Amino acid sequence: MKKRLFAIAFLLVLFAPAATMFLYLHFEKASLKREIKWKMIAGMNKEELVLLKFSKNEIETKLRWEHSKEFEYEGQMYDVVSKETKGDTIYYRCWLDHEETALNKKLQQLVTQTFDKDKDKQRTQKQLNNYFQSFFCSKFFDWQATSLESFQKIYQPIAYKGNFSSIRLSPPTPPPQV
Repeated sequence: MKKRLFAIAFLLVLFAPAATMFLYLHFEKASLKREIKWKMIAGMNKEELVLLKFSKNEIETKLRWEHSKEFEYEGQMYDVVSKETKGDTIYYRCWLDHEETALNKKLQQLVTQTFDKDKDKQRTQKQLNNYFQSFFCSKFFDWQATSLESFQKIYQPIAYKGNFSSIRLSPPTPPPQV
């Protein structure tokens, strides 16, 4: 039971910073959306807005819609102020949302770092793993334990008893006297 609680606490400590930062950035994003909405309601100058034109096919392929009044195009976030259709072409008068674009980039970096989707980091980690694996033997030994009887059958005991004679020499100097 203690091990499970320790494991759960360890996981919370490990993921708490990333989750906190993720929630904080989402909160910032929501507050920026409210601020932009109030600016739009108060009325913006037409010089502050960007005019984008798309065909119906481009709208389906090039735009990533957050909701009906907000989309991402070429890595930039746009808030739709007005929409006008002329034939096959649709004109959007939009507010280029620099703050939300920056927040989205921060969120993407956070997710990438948290879940190790960074290509350079993955490549470096793979090289490090290969380096450490080069220190160890990659093949397993085919080793089996044998009993003493089978060992003695394979390797005949050799008699060394008569090969050595005991040599006794006296010390070169007499022992010290106390």
